[in-house]
Formats: sequence, structure tokens, C-alpha cells
Amino acid sequence: MASPLPAVSRFSVTAAVNILAVLTTVVGSPALAQSSENVAPRTGELSADAIQAERDRLFQLMMERPDDLDVAFQYAALSSRAGDLEGAISTLERMLIYAPGLPRLQLELGVLYFRLGAYETARQYFDATLAGPDVPAEVQTRVAQYIAAIDRQGSSASDFAGSVRTGLRYQSNANAGPTNSTVTLNGLPYLVDDLTVAGEDVNAYANGSVRYRHDLDEQGIAIEAGVSGYAAGYDKRDTLNTAAAEVYLGPTFDLARFGLDDRSLSVFLVSSGVLLEGDRYLGSLGASTTFDWQISPIDAFSFQFTYRYEDYTNTKTRLTAEQQSGNRFDTQVSYSRYLTENLSVTGRLLASRKEARDGYLASSDVGAVVSTALRYTAPVGEGPAWILALDAGVSRRNYDDPDIMINAQESQQDTELTLNLRQIMPFTERVALVTEAGYRKVWSNYDIKAFDNITLSVGVQSAF
Repeated sequence: MASPLPAVSRFSVTAAVNILAVLTTVVGSPALAQSSENVAPRTGELSADAIQAERDRLFQLMMERPDDLDVAFQYAALSSRAGDLEGAISTLERMLIYAPGLPRLQLELGVLYFRLGAYETARQYFDATLAGPDVPAEVQTRVAQYIAAIDRQGSSASDFAGSVRTGLRYQSNANAGPTNSTVTLNGLPYLVDDLTVAGEDVNAYANGSVRYRHDLDEQGIAIEAGVSGYAAGYDKRDTLNTAAAEVYLGPTFDLARFGLDDRSLSVFLVSSGVLLEGDRYLGSLGASTTFDWQISPIDAFSFQFTYRYEDYTNTKTRLTAEQQSGNRFDTQVSYSRYLTENLSVTGRLLASRKEARDGYLASSDVGAVVSTALRYTAPVGEGPAWILALDAGVSRRNYDDPDIMINAQESQQDTELTLNLRQIMPFTERVALVTEAGYRKVWSNYDIKAFDNITLSVGVQSAF
């Protein structure tokens, strides 16, 4: 609990409790008025009946000792333990009307609204807490942690947000081809053509995404929808010209109602499509579920599972693409932590299973990625902080069956390393220059599948 309250006049507290008695009389007895559960109870060693009996006793005590704010806090605390957050909130809000500006009241109301998933209302009470005079340091620290958690969750009541980025990218091996023009196929050397061997290229690209979230009237449930897209046009290799889009739609549930504070569960329908050279190449339909847990203001955990059926279509230069059609399963587990206010690190474990009509195109993957991001003061000007981010990943992919055209005795096995360094230099809070340098290396027992690629890009990103 927060620090002791400053002195409050007996008249104000008495008036508040008298109003409480009148309102309770209107809606019914205290037991009936406060019987609704908003989240799962946290009874601990006490039974639900024992907690309700104590609530009844405290209610009568509030009538007898109207100047005792601690009794009101005890009543609200027991209401919270009983799972009746709205009952606890109504008690404290009525007290706040007649005893305004009390940091302890505002802080506890902020915490209750945070547990209920009403993050913007919680923010208002936290801001009011900090606005008071002589706020204790421990209270300031606690409020700052909650506000940081609200900011990172981005869980405003209803919102619309998005971003667009356009730029130029150079790749040393745009088509992911082998470095050598001579490769081994079933033990014999073969010379590959210029379109197959590694080739550098430049492309102009654009990507963007929009997201809409709408909270339903029922507390803790929101509907989310989003769309993301990517397009790239190449200078030399027009067979790589790409356009892709993905949409998702579904509910997100705040699990505080079930006693799982700071946790949410999303269930989305997902669909995507890809065009290559202007032809339909891939269409998919599936579903995903994501479990997010804000363990503390500085720690977050996430689990995601996605299923898709992928339907491939042959194109002008990819005459057997349809053989890749089949089910796909992707799993990702991630953990993020703020080491300091400006430095964060995230670790992700990934696994996927790709089925296909032909076994040599079916594969299983496992991998890990470590990411870190550093915010620092802009070295020039007085604009927003700059961000430097580094991603490093490694994965292993094993194919089910041998590709008899390459090696009839052994299935393909790949090991992949990726590195990506990104510098974000904001002009304003919503517009930034983004530069990236990346490296990808694939080792494979099929030498025609082994390659490396260096990428350099520059673009302008705008958020709205």
C-alpha cells in the first residue's frame, strides 16, 4: 500500500460515507450490491464466504466510523480479492469525490483500472497521482512502472495506427543463387546459366501496415483487424518483382477477468497472397493465436502459433511451384526485457513445419533470434531519440526426401545465419530516416542451394 494519507477533514469523510450509504440503500444490501465478479477471485487462505462476511462487517464499520479512510481501503481491498474490481472502484471513487487529490486513492484506482484492462482511465489516475504535492519517491517509481507498461502494451481503448516505408535496397545476391557457376548434381559437375548464378541488383521497395482496434462494451474484449503489404521492383531481374499482402481479423481477450492480470489472448483469422512477375504465386488461409504476458513493467513474454494452408500456383518462370502446396505450422516463443530505460533485449525461439505435395519440398525448421535496441540522444539537433537495433539469428532446416535431380541419396540440409543492423533517425515523432545493413549466409549439403547475400538499404518511414 502507498504511504499514509495526509489529514482530511472529518466533514468531508463523513459526507462521503453518508453518500455511500445512500447509494448502497438504493441498489440493495451490501452483499447483493457487491456480488458481481469482474475477475477471478484471489481468496488465498480465506474462503469466498469468509471474505464476504468480512466485507459485510467492514461496511457496517464504515457506517460507524465515517472518518476512517483505512476501513474504506480495507473494504475495497477485499472487494478486489473477491474478484469484484468494479465494486472496489466504486467505493474508492465515491471517497475521492469528497476527499479529492489524495495520492493514495488515485494510485489505488489506477491499479484497479489497470487490472480491469481500462488502460487509458488508469493512466489518468496515475497522472493525477504524480501531479500531487510531495509525492513519495516509492509512489513515483510504482506509477512510472505502470505507465511504462501501458505505453509498451499500446492498449488504448480504441485506436487506429499504421506506418509506411519506402526506399531503395542493394543486394549482392538478389536471386539467392550459388556463387560458383559450376555445381554438383548427383556427383557430376554442371554449368548453371546466368539467371541461376548469384547476381547483384537494386530494387525500389515500399511496405506498410495499418491496424484498427475496437473495445467492445463487454469489459476486456476487443476486436482487432489489420493489413500489411510489401512491393519491390528490381532493376535487372524483373522475375523477382514482388507484391505481397496479409490481412487478419479477430478478438483479443484481456485475461484479468480470469485472475490472469496483465495477460491477453488473441485469436485471428489470417490470409495472405503473393504475386511474382505480376502472376499469382501464393495464396494462404489460416488462423493464429497469440498469448501475451506483461510479467512486469520491464519483462514481457509472448507465445504464438499459426496454421495456414498454402496454395501455390505456377508462374512464367516457376513451372513447378504448385508442388509446394500444403499445410504450414509456425510456432514462436519470445521473451523481452528492458535492461535500462533505453536498452532492451529480446530472445525468440522459432519452429515451423512445411508440408508439400512432393517430399523433397517439405521441411522442418528450428531457430533462434536475439534482438537488441538502444535509444540514445540525437547526436545532431534537438529532435527525438535515435534508435540503433541489431538482430542476429541462426536456424536449421531439414527436408523430408531427397531431390532426385540434385542428390538422389541424401535429403537437403541447410544451416542459416542472419545479421541485421538498423539505424532509425527521426526527423519528427512520426517521420524517420531508416538505414539498414544485413548479411545472410546459408550452408547446404546441396551446393546449388548454398549462398550468401549482403543487403544495404535506405528509406523514409512515416507513422500515423
